[in-house]
Amino acid sequence: MSLPAQVQIAHDELRRHLAKFDWAGQTARRREILQAFLKLATTEGYSSVTMRRLAKAIGVKASSIYFHFPAGRDEIVIESMRWHYYEWGTAFLGAVERCDSAQEIWDAMVRVHLTRQLSLPESDLWDILVAMDRIGGFLPSEIRSEIDHWLQLFPRMYEAAAHEMGYRNCDTAVHVVVAVLDSASSWCKRPCDHDLESQVKRATAITHALLASQADRVAQRAPIARRARR
Repeated sequence: MSLPAQVQIAHDELRRHLAKFDWAGQTARRREILQAFLKLATTEGYSSVTMRRLAKAIGVKASSIYFHFPAGRDEIVIESMRWHYYEWGTAFLGAVERCDSAQEIWDAMVRVHLTRQLSLPESDLWDILVAMDRIGGFLPSEIRSEIDHWLQLFPRMYEAAAHEMGYRNCDTAVHVVVAVLDSASSWCKRPCDHDLESQVKRATAITHALLASQADRVAQRAPIARRARR
């Protein structure tokens, strides 16, 4: 299934970036360690997450942590941040690839964005850690540069869909949309299964309203009426 031209370009760029990482060795235990790190770093403070503290949180010995991450804490930091956005991006692309029109693509992206933000606690934890790093500058430079690139890369998908829907000068509108969806846990009720759909519909309507009010819309040409045969 082919995507609209601008969306295809943004999609391929995002796909190439995610394809750089090899997760063949990503076991359930490694994922548990990465998720535990995110939680501890945001609740107890980044500098307090020692290998011993991390091991205690998941009920293993510190030596077991080193078995999975031989390079220690810095490797865990980099991998936890990277794994989160890799899974996020993969879900994002998967939703887009099932769509035809630009509006369907936009709505699918909003659905994935909101659903993951509300249903996965690590989404907020990741955002908090990134925000804290902007102030304290404590993350390894390698992952900071990578995150900066990611935070420029995925909004291009929204911009591309908006462009295909006929919007121009939509950079600011898209960044507002992303900020609103990133903060969904602060304005949405904590969803249960039957309520999530209504939250998605509300978020979709909000994002369309933001786009319509903050971006320029290209006037659509009226179809030329055919002259009736005599």
